[in-house]
Amino acid sequence: MDYMRILNEIKTKSDQEAKMLADAYGINLSVNEIRALRPLLDEISFHWLFTGIPESFLDKVKNAVGDKKGEELFRQYLDMI
Repeated sequence: MDYMRILNEIKTKSDQEAKMLADAYGINLSVNEIRALRPLLDEISFHWLFTGIPESFLDKVKNAVGDKKGEELFRQYLDMI
């Protein structure tokens, strides 16, 4: 799975298209959550595959979508890699 391609598609697609893409990958996000997460996409680094995701970024994700959904997204990410 090409994560960078998926992230770029989510950044460039309409809200509804981004939701359909997330749904296709089993990621349950509302349009409002997608809008809240989009600004964070530019902060994502390929190096995190080796170093891990910084706690400060996880906090931003949780602020955008809530603690429960933030934890769920992180678990899904770990399952994908």
